[in-house]
Amino acid sequence: MESQYWNDEVQQSAWLLDYDRRCMLDCADTFQNLAAVMGEMNWELEQEKTPDDREELLRRRQAMESRKQYAAHMRQMAGMLQSVADTSVQLIRLGGRQEKQIVRALAGEGIVVEDIYLLRGKEDRLQITISVRLTKNKSMTVEEIAGYLSVLMDIRLVPQKRNPYFVGEESVSLYFEEEPIFSCLTAAACATEETESVSGDSYSFLETDDSVAMILSDGVGSGESAARDSGRIVDLTERILDAGLGPDMAMLFLNGMAGAEGDENRMATLDLCRIDLYRGECETVKAGGAAGFIKRSDRVEKIQSRQLPLGMSASEDISKKKWQLNSGDLVILVSDGVVQNWPCGDGEYLLEQKIASLNVSSPVDLANLILRYAIRQCGGKIRDDMTVLVTGIWKNEEREIEDIE
Repeated sequence: MESQYWNDEVQQSAWLLDYDRRCMLDCADTFQNLAAVMGEMNWELEQEKTPDDREELLRRRQAMESRKQYAAHMRQMAGMLQSVADTSVQLIRLGGRQEKQIVRALAGEGIVVEDIYLLRGKEDRLQITISVRLTKNKSMTVEEIAGYLSVLMDIRLVPQKRNPYFVGEESVSLYFEEEPIFSCLTAAACATEETESVSGDSYSFLETDDSVAMILSDGVGSGESAARDSGRIVDLTERILDAGLGPDMAMLFLNGMAGAEGDENRMATLDLCRIDLYRGECETVKAGGAAGFIKRSDRVEKIQSRQLPLGMSASEDISKKKWQLNSGDLVILVSDGVVQNWPCGDGEYLLEQKIASLNVSSPVDLANLILRYAIRQCGGKIRDDMTVLVTGIWKNEEREIEDIE
């Protein structure tokens, strides 16, 4: 009877998750339809005879531009909802002999298991949620529980970042997933324009359970004003990615926001690169800025785009690129100041050649070498803010899980 209750509970949870997903997709379709209607209204207006009155012509152009912006916002909202809908999961009760063995083994360590489910999403990897509490006068870290589960399930599991650090006598739901195939190391090297005390470049490395994102923005000009503009862009990008949306959706939203402000004197650049640590895929989007690079064992590939800074391009012109990375590859992003003011020619080309010639595997060493090389090329002068970001990925070594005594 208890088993039947559990099955009913799981089926109801799965139905509710699917219902919520379908509701989000319906809303996304509505936003897409609204965007299409606005496009049709503009097309009809374009077919009409051009008015002789200049004020009427100006009003018409303003109306068309407003509809374009609203249509872009509607498409952005549709994309966000579709992205969230795609992250929906199914709950599957573990059940059977395996669940009984896990419950019994953890009970021997003072861990009381109340529920244990597998999570099935679009990702092809094992994810588990387990509700536990400890017996009286015991405490344990989530890492220790991950170790027990790894042994019992014969697969290396790691706790997700949303988990607490300690578990005590109160019941808590914990989340674990299969260890990523790749690990990463990040590094940054920076130099501030010599006439300023604050760099106008802002950057961040945003690490999640399954990815690492490199975010670099160069504000217009230098000093505190540029730092505020670029800092705001980096902060908003972090928030959008943290909400589960992709780099392309983050770029669409920020480009629309900057365009709505309409201040061409404050259009910052944005370089955004996210690396999937399970698949080894590198997804990049750019709004202005210098070219980036991928240093492989035998060659260097350039990450470039003709995209203008934020707010100066149409939303439909924004495109993303994907790169497949291998163990030992290094991804490099630089701000404009790193490749500008070189008296000997094209800074991007010369930097690419220099990176190819370096026999370096450490992100820290590579970032520092690139920065020092750029400063030397400028005769020791720092006429613009310089920022170098490097992320390297490596396959996790295959290792046996030791029995826990």
